[in-house]
Amino acid sequence: MPRPWGLLGTSAVARKREEQLEEYVLSVIEERRRGKRAGALRLLLGALSHVFTCLVQFRLWCFRHGVMRYHTMGCQIISVGNLTVGGTGKTPVVEKLARSLQQSGRRVAILSRGYRREKPPVADRWKKRLTFQDTSEPPAIVSDGKRLLMDSRYSGDEPYMLASNLPEVSVIVGKNRVR
Repeated sequence: MPRPWGLLGTSAVARKREEQLEEYVLSVIEERRRGKRAGALRLLLGALSHVFTCLVQFRLWCFRHGVMRYHTMGCQIISVGNLTVGGTGKTPVVEKLARSLQQSGRRVAILSRGYRREKPPVADRWKKRLTFQDTSEPPAIVSDGKRLLMDSRYSGDEPYMLASNLPEVSVIVGKNRVR
């Protein structure tokens, strides 16, 4: 399972540095570290949290005033997430929840963004943008609930794993999950 930072590669030395960085940042956040560097990092993180808060509040204002719209799907939806970092346990929760709902007689489909799946070549994407073609890609069906239709390269490793482990559950990937 990927670690939240995921920046330094997978070698033992890189993992050790990654763990040290994570421990340092956590100790700064928890105010166990003192000094100018720790204070500056705390100040930066505090400022970034205020910027993030303003952006979230602006987004909520847009929904309240009709600038952005909610979408009704016509079925019950359970959202697991709103966490963008890896390693928080979302995928195992989705699998357990889907299995439980399926065992209680519900028809289940899993929608995912398909993190780290292969995208069309950059030249093709830019050509579509420059010629004002629709750049949004259609959803891709990883599993129709009967068989696997894509491999992990094009679907993403987590949607592929879910489709493999849940043979009677449809798994669909796409950036626009409403579509």
